[in-house]
Amino acid sequence: MKTLRIYGPPGAALPFDLRDILQRLAPRSLGASWKVSAVDAGYQWFDATGPGGGVLETWAQYGSMVEGRQLAAAAQDVLQVIWGEFAGFLPSAPDRPWIIVRAIDSTFYEITTDDETVLRQLETGFQDVRRSDAPWKPAG
Repeated sequence: MKTLRIYGPPGAALPFDLRDILQRLAPRSLGASWKVSAVDAGYQWFDATGPGGGVLETWAQYGSMVEGRQLAAAAQDVLQVIWGEFAGFLPSAPDRPWIIVRAIDSTFYEITTDDETVLRQLETGFQDVRRSDAPWKPAG
């Protein structure tokens, strides 16, 4: 699987969030099932703000699977996902993630997928997109 990291301007809050990534990947993101979970940051961590953030945190607490439209609706009411992991599964391959989206400490979003179309959509849809050799791991 290949990994991209999407950054915002240095020293500023990210000008995009989960809702923007899901929208960029629609309609496939809407038809996928999503597992919402914490990020392994040396400990399990999930944090999101705004009314939708509480919904996402509840789903993460239980490792819930939700439909793409439910996730997109909740993401519309999120001010910011600080830490979180969202694994998308397509109906044609329900046992293997099509994409994994991680919010890493409000610093960047990381996307891991084998789908070249997704990689191109994200590289052309956001300004500062960088390829990474491997998914993020906590220091230490």
